Amino acid sequence: MPILAVTREMGSLGTFIGQEVARRLGYTFIRHQIVAEAAQVYDAAEEKLIATVESKPGPWDALNDAARRHFAFLAAEVFDSALKDNVVIMGRWSTLLLRGVDHALRVRVCAPTELRIQRIAERRGVGSEEAQALIRRSDEGVRARIRQFFDVDWGDPAVYDVVLTTQRLSVVRGADLLCHFLGQPEWQATDASRAILQDAVLAARVRAALKADPETTRLNVKVICRGGRLELAGTVESQEGRDGATRVAAAHPGVLAVANHLTIMRFPKW
Repeated sequence: MPILAVTREMGSLGTFIGQEVARRLGYTFIRHQIVAEAAQVYDAAEEKLIATVESKPGPWDALNDAARRHFAFLAAEVFDSALKDNVVIMGRWSTLLLRGVDHALRVRVCAPTELRIQRIAERRGVGSEEAQALIRRSDEGVRARIRQFFDVDWGDPAVYDVVLTTQRLSVVRGADLLCHFLGQPEWQATDASRAILQDAVLAARVRAALKADPETTRLNVKVICRGGRLELAGTVESQEGRDGATRVAAAHPGVLAVANHLTIMRFPKW
C-alpha cells in the first residue's frame, strides 16, 4: 500500500486533509507520535526535538551536535513509521526523507498568506496581528530547518510529487484528489520500492544509534545501506572513533556486514 507524506503551511488545512484521507482509507495518521517515540527510544526531551523541527535555528545551530543528534533520532522514527504502510505522515520532514521511495506520495499543502491569517485568527480566537505573527514564526522556523538539514527551499514545488493550494480547494476536495492519486498504479508498493525503504530504514536506525552512543555521538558519519550491508564514510579524528563506529553499526539488528571507509584526519589543536 502507498504511504502519504504531507508538509503543510500553518492555516493551509493540510492537517485536516491528511486526517480525512486517513479516515477514508483506514490509514493511521501519524504526527505527534514521531516525537513521542523518538523521545522515549533515545531518551531525548520532547520539547527539544520539536524545536529542532519547528524553531528557527540560532546563528551557531548548524554546527550544534544536539541539532544533528535530534535530526537523526527523528529521521529514524519517520522511517520506522513509513515501514508500517497504510500511514499518513504529517510533517517531521517526511516529504524529504522519503524521496526515492516510489510508493510514498509526497505532498505540500499551501494557501495565500491573507487567507491563512484569517483561518488562524478564527480558529484560535486571536486578532489578525497575532495570527500573522504565529504564521510568520512557523514559516521561518520550518523553512530554516529544511534549509539547514536538506539544503532545499521548502516552497520549491519541484521537491514534491503534488502541491495543493487551498484557496479554492476544500478539505473534502483535497482528500478526493489525494485518495485518487493513492489509488493509481504509480504509487503502489513493489518489491523494489519496499527493498529501498528497508535499506533506508536500517541506515537511519544506524545513524540514530551512532548519535545515541556516547562514544560516537560527535561523529558525523555517512551511512549507506544496500541489502542490509552497510558502508560508513566520512572523517573521524581517531582510530578509537573509527572502531567505535564499526562496533555500533555492526551491533544493530538487521546489519549483515559493515564496510568501514572512514578516514582518520587529526585536526590541529590551537
